[in-house]
Amino acid sequence: MKSYPRNKEIRNGSYLVRRRRKRFLLILALVISVTLFTVLVVRTGKSELFTKMNTSHEVPRQKIILDWEAKKWNDVRAEANFSLTVKPLDAFYLSFRGLSAYYKGMDLPEGEERTGLLDEAVISLRKAITTKGEMPKAQVEYVLGKAYFAKGDSYFDEAVKYMELSIASGYFGVDSWEYLALAYVSLGYKAKAVKSFEVALSWSRTDLLLLSAAKAYLDFGQPIKAESLLLELLASGKDDLAKENGRFIMGDISKSRGNLSKAEEQYSLILAKNPSSSEAHYRIGIIYQIMGDSIKARAEWRKAVALDPMHVASRQKLAEKL
Repeated sequence: MKSYPRNKEIRNGSYLVRRRRKRFLLILALVISVTLFTVLVVRTGKSELFTKMNTSHEVPRQKIILDWEAKKWNDVRAEANFSLTVKPLDAFYLSFRGLSAYYKGMDLPEGEERTGLLDEAVISLRKAITTKGEMPKAQVEYVLGKAYFAKGDSYFDEAVKYMELSIASGYFGVDSWEYLALAYVSLGYKAKAVKSFEVALSWSRTDLLLLSAAKAYLDFGQPIKAESLLLELLASGKDDLAKENGRFIMGDISKSRGNLSKAEEQYSLILAKNPSSSEAHYRIGIIYQIMGDSIKARAEWRKAVALDPMHVASRQKLAEKL
């Protein structure tokens, strides 16, 4: 019986030891956690770690609009993505994620990243259209049409659909009808393509638009209109590649009319500007062949092959017996 108080003291002492040990371990764990978090912040150098942990609200819309107007595509996309974690079906944030993804993608060369951004743009913009809420609907349709066009020929029907919807909704850019015209050409809608080119040319007369319209008019059996646009391009154009392509077409038109000297002149003017054009040498060779001068013709084809050993048409001509 005399040992009982002693045993109680021992038990109380053990309890205190365990309690102190548990408190020590908790403090140690807290110190380690704080230390690791501090190291993480120092290494990343990203103050937004705190921002993201301390906020559960979407980015203010006015902030996104200001960044959009400043063409800060990366910022807009990041802000829209973060806001969608809070409001995943918000049409406004879906719209600006899609819009920024499109313009960011178009700043990149062809490749997987660009393709991925175009896909993101299409998905986001389509979701925005089908989701009720505030959004720049007509502008969304316009950019969605351009995004489908950028994805390639297989999507031109969708490009036409949304570009037409944007115009019907009251929004259009200076290039809206140009996109429509080019898509119509690819889809084989000649009458609609011609009409769209006419509207596009009333808004803008860029070198590439003049060239594209001239090609379309020529394909649609309107060489006089095509020639008129090409003459304008050659007289005032600034894009050397567009002008070179224009001279090729002008040469072909002259050749089709039997004006061989005029055709040769156009091809020679190409060589004066671009001496490495194997295609110009090839076509001059064709002119000489038509004129019956096989020696000069073969000389031009040899020049073409020397400049481009893979110029198949010239190699085939050299293999023929003239």
